[in-house]
Amino acid sequence: MGKYLKTALLLTVLMVAIAVILSAVYLVTKQPIAKSDLEAKLTAIKAVLTDPNTGKLLIDENEIPKTLSQLKAKIWKSDPSGILYSDQKVKGYVLSPAYLFKSKNGKPVYVLLGYGIGFGGRVVTVAAFEKKKDGFYENAIRVIDYSNETPGLGAKINEPQVRQRFYSIPNSGFENGVKVNKDANLYPLPPDYKDKLNYFKSKGVVVTSDVMTGATITPRAVVSTLNAMYAFLEKEAR
Repeated sequence: MGKYLKTALLLTVLMVAIAVILSAVYLVTKQPIAKSDLEAKLTAIKAVLTDPNTGKLLIDENEIPKTLSQLKAKIWKSDPSGILYSDQKVKGYVLSPAYLFKSKNGKPVYVLLGYGIGFGGRVVTVAAFEKKKDGFYENAIRVIDYSNETPGLGAKINEPQVRQRFYSIPNSGFENGVKVNKDANLYPLPPDYKDKLNYFKSKGVVVTSDVMTGATITPRAVVSTLNAMYAFLEKEAR
């Protein structure tokens, strides 16, 4: 009996020690991780608020948030659940909070975070939409979480040559939902497809099969996210 009691006490002490160590590690790493996440988010927001064609900011430089408090001041809508909008049809989700800025020409610019389901789980995207007369113009994106996507395939989603395929999608491209070219029956690609990338975007087709050979699920997660974001803006910002 004493032997069992001694073993139980040793296990209890061991478990308490492990709990103390884990708590200490959490406390030590919590602040650096939060700081790193904030910096990544602020960097992504500035990137999507930059015109990909001119390299100039859509908004005044002094309106770019540089701290958590400045970012909170730009919150437009939030929800304690963490989800502002979900579209089960396209399996896209808009995360809380959403941010609102004003462009240099006085137009609203919305910055949204959202996710779709990739090969290995959530693929989180940040995107900026400028409100125009005919609807919302998607300016640019950054993919900030794709850690579970396949290296060399889906994990290429945030490479510049891939990312730019999702830039500058006009309102007309969202009318029937944005699709990757394989889902839009644009495969194999025509010989002159590179000259028509913007035309395809205007029709809601994002060409990715040439820059992400063999990967469809990950870019599909991004277009699902963009479609959910657009539907959310149509509902909340008209």
